[in-house]
Amino acid sequence: MGRRSFALILVVAAATFAVAGCGGGGGESDTGEEAADCGAAPAAMSGSPQLPAQFPTPSGVTYTSQEKDGPTTKVSGYRDGDLDEAYDEYDSALDGKNGYSVTDKEKEEDDAEVNFSGHGTTGQVKLQECSDRTNVTITVRPA
Repeated sequence: MGRRSFALILVVAAATFAVAGCGGGGGESDTGEEAADCGAAPAAMSGSPQLPAQFPTPSGVTYTSQEKDGPTTKVSGYRDGDLDEAYDEYDSALDGKNGYSVTDKEKEEDDAEVNFSGHGTTGQVKLQECSDRTNVTITVRPA
């Protein structure tokens, strides 16, 4: 076996281990796939996050933190329940209501995104399924 073949084997082996380590071992989702085990839910933040005017908060969402990076605001939280419910609620709440519109969306087995614009802002609601909840990350920036 030549040097090139050996190097290729090492690269493939490293990539295989890296992908295997990204899994999350937790409970199973409705599809029978493993949902990521995200540990205990973080504590709720004191006060309310600074989201744009009339930004919808579907029922059951608990906000846990907020951070600013220049003009961008990132709000994190979670919602008890599965990804499908959270995705449907945000998609419906942002679709032409309260001055917002959905500009793009994507849903996969264990995560989803709903991009939006409205009230002088653009942003994204990112949802990631965990074993017993759906993590919510809202990123907002000026339009």
